[in-house]
Amino acid sequence: MNRFRCVFLIFMFGLGSVDAQVLTYEQFLKAVYTQHPVAKQIALLQDKADQQLQYAKGGFDPVLNTKWDNKHFKDKTYFNILNAHLKVPTWIGVEVEAGYNYTNGYYLNPENTLPQAGQAYLGVKVPLLKGLWTDERRTAIRKAKVLQQASTAEIQDALNNLLYNAAKSYWDWAKNYSMLLMVEKSLEVAQEQLTMVHGAYEQGDKPAIDTLKSFIRVQDRQLLLRSTQLDVENSARVVSVYLWEENGQPIALDVGASPAVLQEINAASFDQEVLENSLDQLSQHPQLQKYVFKLQDLELERKLKTNKLLPKLDLKYNFLSTNHVAFFDGAGASPIENYKLGIKFSMPILLRKERADLKLNNLKQREVRYAQDAKERALKVKIENYFNTAQVNAQQVAQLEQMINNYNILLEAEQLKLKMGESSVFMVNTRENQLLEARLKLVKQQTKYLKARAAFFWITAKLSNNLN
Repeated sequence: MNRFRCVFLIFMFGLGSVDAQVLTYEQFLKAVYTQHPVAKQIALLQDKADQQLQYAKGGFDPVLNTKWDNKHFKDKTYFNILNAHLKVPTWIGVEVEAGYNYTNGYYLNPENTLPQAGQAYLGVKVPLLKGLWTDERRTAIRKAKVLQQASTAEIQDALNNLLYNAAKSYWDWAKNYSMLLMVEKSLEVAQEQLTMVHGAYEQGDKPAIDTLKSFIRVQDRQLLLRSTQLDVENSARVVSVYLWEENGQPIALDVGASPAVLQEINAASFDQEVLENSLDQLSQHPQLQKYVFKLQDLELERKLKTNKLLPKLDLKYNFLSTNHVAFFDGAGASPIENYKLGIKFSMPILLRKERADLKLNNLKQREVRYAQDAKERALKVKIENYFNTAQVNAQQVAQLEQMINNYNILLEAEQLKLKMGESSVFMVNTRENQLLEARLKLVKQQTKYLKARAAFFWITAKLSNNLN
C-alpha cells in the first residue's frame, strides 16, 4: 500500500502550492469527492438511469418475424405456408407492418389461397381508443427520462452525505491536532519553569516544595500529552478511511501529515443573505426534488391507468399486392380494391380492477404530497437551526479569544509578582492551567463552529458546490 503524500494530492488536483505536510480541508474533500469508492458507486446511478432509458426505447425497436408451416405426408404436400413480416411501432401508437406471404398445397385452406408467386402486403394498426394517447411503451420512456433527472438529485444528496461525514472526521482530527500543539507548548513551558525553579532552589531563593510542584506539573502535562497524541492518532485513522487512490487502493496518512491549525482559521459569521438565499432555493433541494420526480412518475402512471378505462378498439388495414411484391402493377389495383380490413373491440363490463388501480394511484400521489410538505417544513427548520448554531458558535469563539487575552494578562502579571516575591509557584501554575483550559476550550468551540458551518452547507445541499 502506498503511503499518503500531500504533494501527490496537490499535483493530482492542482490545488496550488502549500506546505507539503499540511492536508487542507478543501484538498481532503476534493480527494473524497473524486476517489472514494462510495462516490464512484454513487456515480453509477446515472449510468443505471441511462440504461433504463435505453431499455425503455427498446419497446420501439422494429421486430422481424418469420413463420413457416409445412405438412408433407405420403408423397403429398398438404400445405406450405410462409409468412415473413416487419413490424415498426411508432411514437403515436400506430404500428406499421410490411410482409410477404407464400402458400401452396393440396389441402390448403381456401382463405389462405394466394397468387402463385405469393403476396406482399403493407398495413397499419391504429388504436382508436385505448392506446391512442398513451400506452405502456410511451409511458416507460417518459418514466425513464424522469428517472434520469431523479438520479441526478439522488447522486447530489448521497455525495452530500458522504462529504458531510468526511468533513466531521476532518475537523475532529484538526481539533485533536490543535490541542496537541497546545499541550506540547504547555509541557515546554512547564519544563522551563521546572529548570528555573530548580535553579532558584539551588541558590536558596526557592523552597524544595516548589520544585516538587513544578515537577508534578510536568508529569501532568506529560500524561495529557500522551492522551492527546492518542486522540490524534485515532482521529487520523478515521480520516484515512476516506482517502483512496485512483486505482481503488486505500491511502494511509504519513506520520508527518497534519490538518489545518484551527487557530489560523477565522470564525466568521454568516451574512443574513446566506440564510435568505438558502430558503429561497429550498425547492431545488435534492431531498425535495425526489418528491417532485416521484409525483411526475405517478402522474405518468395515472395517465396510463386513465387510458385503460377506455374500451379497446383497434383498426387494422393491410393493402395487398396483386403480383408478388408489386403493389401498383397498372392493372387497376388500388388501396381501396385489394385490402384486408379488420376491427377488434373489447371492454370489461365493470372495470373494477382499472378503477381501483386509478384510485390507488391518486392515494399514492396524496401520500407523496403530504410527505413532501412535511419534508420541506423539516428542512426549513433545520436550515434555520444550523444557521443560528453557526452564528452563535462564531460569537462564542470571539468571546473565548478575548478571555484568552485576559488570561494571558493575568498570567504575565502573576509571573511578574513571582519575580518580585509577591506570588507563588502555585498561583503561577493556577494561571497557566486556566490559560491552557481556555485555549483547549477555544479549540473545541472552533471545532463546533466549523462542524456547524459544514452542517449548514450539508443541510442546504451545497457542501459539494465548490468541488465539481
